Formats: sequence, C-alpha cells, structure tokens
Amino acid sequence: MNDMFVKGVNLGLKKGADQIEIFVLEGASDIVQLEKNAIFASESKTITGLGVRAYTKKGLGIATTSLLDKDSIKDSVMKAVKLSKLSPPDDLFSTLPGPFTNYPNVQGLEDKAISDLPTENLTEMAIEAIDSATEKDDVVVSGNFKRVCVTESIFNSLGVDVSQTLSSLTGVIFAKAEVNGDIATSWDFQKVRVNADFKPKQIGKVAAKNAVSLLGSKKIESEELPVILDHRSAMDTLSSIVAAGLDAYEVILGTAYFKDRLGEEITSKEITIKDNPLYAGGVGSAIFDDEGVPHKDLTLIDKGVAKAYFSNSYCANVLGIENTANAQKNSLGSKPHPDLTQVQIEAGTWTVEEMISETKKGIFLKDSALEPSSGSPNISVLIDQGFLIENGEISYPLKETMVGTTIFDLLKNIEGVSKDLINESGSISPAVKLSKASIAGGK
Repeated sequence: MNDMFVKGVNLGLKKGADQIEIFVLEGASDIVQLEKNAIFASESKTITGLGVRAYTKKGLGIATTSLLDKDSIKDSVMKAVKLSKLSPPDDLFSTLPGPFTNYPNVQGLEDKAISDLPTENLTEMAIEAIDSATEKDDVVVSGNFKRVCVTESIFNSLGVDVSQTLSSLTGVIFAKAEVNGDIATSWDFQKVRVNADFKPKQIGKVAAKNAVSLLGSKKIESEELPVILDHRSAMDTLSSIVAAGLDAYEVILGTAYFKDRLGEEITSKEITIKDNPLYAGGVGSAIFDDEGVPHKDLTLIDKGVAKAYFSNSYCANVLGIENTANAQKNSLGSKPHPDLTQVQIEAGTWTVEEMISETKKGIFLKDSALEPSSGSPNISVLIDQGFLIENGEISYPLKETMVGTTIFDLLKNIEGVSKDLINESGSISPAVKLSKASIAGGK
C-alpha cells in the first residue's frame, strides 16, 4: 500500500509540482448515543481517505478522496497539482518539512483491547454508566461513548515516510436533576488510550452527583472576589490562554497576546506549563505531528516566564524559529495550523483545602473554564458550575453568575497553585487560586 502513496508523490513531481505531500488516514470508529436513560443509536463508520497538498511556484493546491485505490490516488494528485498551478503564490511559504531520521519511541498509543473492542461491549459500557448514574440519584442521562482506531501515514517529496496507529475510548455523560421545578445539569467524561483505565460506572456516578450538587442554586450580589479554579477549570482556562497567546500563526497575524514577550514574566512564578506529546499512554500523545515532524516536549511558560511559541513548518519558516512539531489538520482538505497537543501544568505548594479555608468569601469553580472571547483578551463567562465560599467553607451553588476579567489580570492575579494534581490520561493540572475577579451576581 505504501508503494502507491510513494508513487503518488513521484507522480506529482513529474507533473510539475515543486513539493508534494500525501496525508493518509485508515481506520474506523464506533459510537453509541444515549438519550433519556436509554441507548438512542449506535453507528459504525470508517475513517479512511487521503489529502494531497501540492505546491507549484508557491501556489497551493489541495485535493481529497475517501478511496485509497490506485486510480483515486492518481486523480487526487493530478487535481492538487493542477490547482497549485492555478493558485496565486503565497510568498511566505518556504518549504515542506523533512527529511527526518530520528523519531521518538512513545509508548501506549494503541491498545489492542480498544482496537478490537466489539460494538456490543461499547453498548454495555454505556448501559453501565446509565445504571450507575440513576442508581442513587433521580437524574435523566444523555451522552455518548466512542471508540476510535486509526492509522495515520504521511509521505512527502522531501523524504518523509512515517506511520503511527492511535486508538482511544471516550465517554461523556450529561445528567439533569430536577426537584420541584428546580433544574440542574452537569456532566463528566473520560478519554483513555488503555481500555483497562476506562471506568464507565464512575462517569455516570460523578455526572449525577455533580448535577444533584447544583440544586438549590442562588443569586449573589455583584462584587470583586477571589476565585478558585478546580483542576479541570484551571486546565481549560490556562490552556485556552496559552493556545491563543503563544500560537506562532497568531504571532504572524499580530494577534497573539504575548507577541514579542518571550523572555518576560507574564504570570506567577508558580506557573510552569509544558506541551508534552511524548507522555506514555497520553490521549494527546503521538510520535509525529500532522506534517510528519518528530514530536518533542516543549516548555511554553517556565516559572512565570514565556519561553516559546508553538509552531508548524510554515510558521517556523516565516518567523525564523524552531519548528516545534505542533502542526494539526482539522480535516483531510485543510492546511495544517499550530495547535497544542497535551498540556501539562506543574504542581505548586498549596492544597485545595488550604485555598478554600483561607478564603473568607469567594467563588469556587468546577469544570468551568474562564476562556477569553475570540480575538479579545477580555473574559466574561457565565459560570456553569460554581459555588459560593463563605468563612472558609463551600456554601451553596450559584446561578446567573458571571466572572469578568482579562487574560492579563487573570495571570497577574494567580496567587496559589495546588500541589495535588489530576492526571487525565496525560493532561495534567493543579487547581489555581486568583486573588480577585469581577463577579456579576444578578441579585
């Protein structure tokens, strides 16, 4: 099979392309959907196809096909080359990446127990989650369970010829609780690379417990208060800020929050953030990125100091920086752009209990990211799951409450990082305490 793709690359060069890449996916997925405490649907589908990216005199042509036979590959190559000759040149484009001789050995990317999992087993897992959610709590459950196994292969005219097989198992449960017209919703999820690590009963149980805990929510007065982000809230918040602030493509556009600030202290000295796709068994781990560049771990923020932009080959060439192997494609027909793979945030010195007990009045966020608005440093977020802290204790859940700040103030106001971490299949985070943020309570 690989010979056909290599021949496709050679054909593109013969037809006049300066450089060419063939990106191939071969695999399958199964998904079981849940609605109203029952299995709603089950679907199996293939994840197979290829995308051809050809450059001629810096003009780009892209063509795709869902068929991997000789004629389909030939037709896609010919179409991509033709389009590249008709496209206006991108003067910023320099070259595709490669060749590479050394690739990392990343363990735990494929589990045969997931790859060979029968669909009926996935259904049984979903039923276990439903039963667990409804065993002790009166909740209505929806969600989905998904198995994916796919082999990704990349070939280009500079000598890249690599393949990797990735498998994963994902479960998401949404739970709705209702008492006397008071409605609360919540969720829980897991995504793993190892079948033995998957706990469907736990997903259902936690989702139901979270939903019930939000019943009886109340409004509060608007004021400025400390905010504690639980582990998932901290992960989602800091990941979103780093993703927009240190993206090399956003640097080129001039919209990156930390453009021209490498080497500067941008947050608390307790904050160290890495992007680590080499972590064994990590859901974001892989041997190479979507251009076939060998993965490496990358320190983005070191003790509060911005250290690097994450890039793909295009951005690295434009900016004259190292290619950090963060290329990611959204589809077979898309151009690769920089994206984070697997964020890991180092531990601090506090416990979560200390953060709460030392807060006279504040907000505790659970699974609620404080993400900036698109293209803006402003943050204005309606809290999904939040609780009032009074006299060092969590008091009651909140409703119609918003948190307002900016990414710069948020980073400046980090005053505590927990020493206890969550590790969700390679995504690692502490909890974080902000000294203050604006709270719009609606009361």
